[in-house]
Amino acid sequence: MQEDYARDLAALVAIDSGSDDPDGVNRVADWIETRLRSLGFAVSRSSTDPAYGDVLVGRRRGAGSGTVVLFGHMDTVFERGDAVQRPFSIDADGLAHGPGVCDDKAGVVAGLHAAAHLIAAGDERYGELVLVFTPDEEIGSPVGGPALQSVARGADVALCLECARENGDLVLARKGAVDLVLEVDGVAAHSGIEPERGVHAGLEAAHLTVFLQALADPAARLTVNVGMLRAGERTNVVPDRAVLHVEARAAEAAVLNGVIDRIRARCADPAVPGARITVREVDHCPPMEAGSGALRVGDLALEVAGELGFAPALARTGGVSDANRVAALGVPTLDGLGPVGGGDHSPVEWLDLASVPQRVALLATLVEEAPALLRGEG
Repeated sequence: MQEDYARDLAALVAIDSGSDDPDGVNRVADWIETRLRSLGFAVSRSSTDPAYGDVLVGRRRGAGSGTVVLFGHMDTVFERGDAVQRPFSIDADGLAHGPGVCDDKAGVVAGLHAAAHLIAAGDERYGELVLVFTPDEEIGSPVGGPALQSVARGADVALCLECARENGDLVLARKGAVDLVLEVDGVAAHSGIEPERGVHAGLEAAHLTVFLQALADPAARLTVNVGMLRAGERTNVVPDRAVLHVEARAAEAAVLNGVIDRIRARCADPAVPGARITVREVDHCPPMEAGSGALRVGDLALEVAGELGFAPALARTGGVSDANRVAALGVPTLDGLGPVGGGDHSPVEWLDLASVPQRVALLATLVEEAPALLRGEG
C-alpha cells in the first residue's frame, strides 16, 4: 500500500494547484476523476466562477444504510512553478516533501485509497459513500464551501481529509472565524491652519483599535485582532478616511456572534464626533463544535486507532477548515483523518509515509462502522 500511495501522492504534488490557478486545480480534478471512475463512482463536476477550479463529487452506492461524506481540498497556497523548483521527494527518514504534500494532497490520496480498500474487500456497509473535493479551501472556500454544504446536508457522518496534527492527533473541534472590514469616514482639513474643521478618521480608528483588542477573552476562547490599519495620505491633512481589517475567532457560535454584535454596536456610536463607521462582514466561518454525534465518532476513532496500534488524542484547535462548514449543518464531523504531516504552507512541508497504512485503515474502518454507530445499530 505504501508504495502505491507514494506514487499517487507524487503524481498530485507534481501538479501546481494554487487557489488562484484554476487550470492547475482542474488538472488535479482530472486525475481524481479518472481514479474515481475506475473505482465505480458516479462523478459530477461543477463550476460557478471561472476564477476558481471545479468542485468534484463522486458517489457510490453501498450495500447498507447511511451516507458517509469524505472531503478534502485540491488547492494549495503555493505558486505556479513551485512543483518544479521543489519536486516531490522522500528523505532518509521516510518523510515526503513537496508543495501541498501534507495540505491537502496527502489527505486526498488517503480518501481515494480508503475507498479503494473497501471496494476491493467487498465491505461496503454504507448506503452511499460520497467524496467531495473543493478548489478553494485555502482562501476561505468562496465556491467550495457552499457546494460542500449542499452535498453534505443530511449526511450521517462526515470525515475531513485534512492531515492529522504533527503529533498525530485527530481534530474534534475548531474555532470559527469572522473577517470584518471597518471603514471610517471623517472630514479632511488643513492640519496646521484649521484642524478644528476636520473629523479625524485616524483618531477614530485608533480608538476602535483599542476597543477591539480589548474584546479578546481567553476564558471564552475568543481572540480579536486588528491585522491591518490604514489612515491618511499626507502629514499636513487631517485624514478623512481610515480602514481596519479585523479578525475574530471563537470556539462557540454564541460567543462569535456576540462579539460581532458588540463590534457593530460600538461602530454605531463613534468616539470622535462627526465620524461615521461602516462595517462589512467579508467572511464568516462558523465554529466546528463537538456535538454528541461527533464525540461518539471521536471515541470510535480512538478505539479503532488503539486496535491498529497507535494512540492519538482528540484536539481542539484555533485554525479553521471546511470541516467547520459541514459541522455547522449538524452533521457529526471528525477532522484530521489524513496521514501525519506538518510544516503546512512552508517550503519544509512534510508527510510521514510510515503513518499511511494505519491512517488509511482508520479512515476505512470509520467509513464502515460510524454510520451504524450513529444510527444505534452497532
